[in-house]
Amino acid sequence: MATSTHVNKDIDEPLLAPSDIPTPQLSSFTHSFGSKHESNGELERILSDTSVPFVKRFKHATWVEFKLLFYLAAPAVLVYLVNNVMSMSSQIFCGHLGNLELAAASLGNTGIQVFAYGLM
Repeated sequence: MATSTHVNKDIDEPLLAPSDIPTPQLSSFTHSFGSKHESNGELERILSDTSVPFVKRFKHATWVEFKLLFYLAAPAVLVYLVNNVMSMSSQIFCGHLGNLELAAASLGNTGIQVFAYGLM
């Protein structure tokens, strides 16, 4: 069995020449998201501006961060509140029926909520 030292030109050459490799643009990544959730560098610009007093920078940066967190957390808070109001209203109605019914509704709601949050 003879070993061949023949090198296949098609296998050894790269598919793309170094000049053909596209370079990723940072701006194309940041503008692909929605305007409320994108990082446009505003917070970094505010915090790095040393011409503004620290307290004013801190207040402005806190407001920018609060707006971003509000858009992210508000739906979760709303769902949590609606879930608790529904549970509370059903327990109030069951409480008018009697103590045993209230206990059963309370245990049932708690069990369902623990099971649902466990799955999430």
